[in-house]
Amino acid sequence: MPQAGGEYSEGVVGNPRTANPLLATTDADLDLAYLTHRGLFRTDEQGNLVTDLAQNWSLSDDRKTYLITLQTGLRWSDGQPLTATDVVFTFQSTTQPGLASPLAASFRDVAVVAAEDGLTASFTLKEPYVPFLSALTVGLIPQHVWQNVPLDRWSEAEANLKPIGSGPWQFSSLTHDGQGNVRSYVLETNPNWIGQMPYFKQFTLRFYPDTTSALEALRQSTIEGLGELTRRDKASLNPRRFVVYDVTLPQYTAVFYNQNASPVLKNTLIRQGLSYAINRPALIQAALSGQAQPATGPFTFGEVKDRTAPQAITYDPTKTVQLFEQAGFSRSGQNVPFNKDGIPLEITLTTVDYEEQLRVAEEVKRQWEAVGVVVSLELVAASDLQANTITPRNYQALLMSEVVGLDPDPYPFWHSSQATAPGLNLAQFKNHEADQLLVGARQNADPNSRLDAYVRFQNILQEESPATFLYSSSYSYAQSYATKGFSRTVLGQPAERLWDAGNWYERTSRNRSPE
Repeated sequence: MPQAGGEYSEGVVGNPRTANPLLATTDADLDLAYLTHRGLFRTDEQGNLVTDLAQNWSLSDDRKTYLITLQTGLRWSDGQPLTATDVVFTFQSTTQPGLASPLAASFRDVAVVAAEDGLTASFTLKEPYVPFLSALTVGLIPQHVWQNVPLDRWSEAEANLKPIGSGPWQFSSLTHDGQGNVRSYVLETNPNWIGQMPYFKQFTLRFYPDTTSALEALRQSTIEGLGELTRRDKASLNPRRFVVYDVTLPQYTAVFYNQNASPVLKNTLIRQGLSYAINRPALIQAALSGQAQPATGPFTFGEVKDRTAPQAITYDPTKTVQLFEQAGFSRSGQNVPFNKDGIPLEITLTTVDYEEQLRVAEEVKRQWEAVGVVVSLELVAASDLQANTITPRNYQALLMSEVVGLDPDPYPFWHSSQATAPGLNLAQFKNHEADQLLVGARQNADPNSRLDAYVRFQNILQEESPATFLYSSSYSYAQSYATKGFSRTVLGQPAERLWDAGNWYERTSRNRSPE
């Protein structure tokens, strides 16, 4: 039987900036936020939505007002009561312009958030929004800590990395390196947690600049767990010492085209031609040793993917050449680049400086060059990617993975309102009809009508080709065999692996049954 005691260390690649769930964007941020904060709802091991801090909920007949009641006796880690007022403060804060929260899009259509009494909060939406409860998995924040901090100073506040939360873990200490980067972050059990207390008395996150150093720390037993492993990473681990979990994760990897940064990418024919030039099975085999599934659109699983896949753009290099020629480009032979008015068809492909991403980028480059495109690779350090590349949209073509969540709602990633940071529309795609379909699908409770809207949306996406979809893959997570209790089979995003960290254990005791 599991026994309380011991310490656990988890490895994370990156440098965290915040544990505030309303500001968290990177994996490092989200890992901190998921350990120290809890929301009204969460997903269970199979990906089903269940209550967390909420006790129960109801929905009005017009499907616009949600009434949510908290569990009794909830307290923050500093001992202060957690009430419906904190719920209201959390979700009102997400949409404050001065905060620029990445969650703003999820709550922009909430007309009113109100505390009905100490334990009950109501959310009144402008229009019905089918996935709304899934949005309420975000961690709550305490009003008494944040209300007196100016919104433009939240990222600098002490509570940013020394949070008061409502989860089973609370902040204990942190250490920095010589450059001011957080290198370790120690949590201890929160005595005010209302659920079962964690088995481990101490939970440490150790941060590394790259996967290579994190993987070596795992082999040296400096850490007991590490996620986001590639096929080669997994193969390098001793199977007698580590167990590797391959967990379903709704994500896709694609090349997103920034039409504002490259005149050639403004041409739909060129973007279509680039998509037809990609042999996805060959790319997956060459760069990923076959450990992924071809992706032809933003829907990664379920009936939506099944309905849209047959109409998707597939490998056809002859079609690519025809499209390039229709766009006014020509070449003097098969082994020379296309050009127009003496200017070659040239693209800079940007990606994060990870081994696996580099292999994928090199294969994309090889396949594009095979049809007459001049391709330059630009590698960006993981620590600089968000601030220097994604936020300013500083790229021509960006090779990137997006985790889209368990509900197939493409709005945050493709609606025109999300084209600028902190929005996640990396292709800066803008199409009025597509916007209408995405908004309508969010409001439609009929699954068949919603599915039809998504099929029509993907048809528009294929016609416009703002991105080239490449593949989907599972999330590989390794732990020492000494650690027990991991049971997740589905993750909405990688940080959700930590929701059940309180159930992990190392020490055991014999369960002695009476004779």
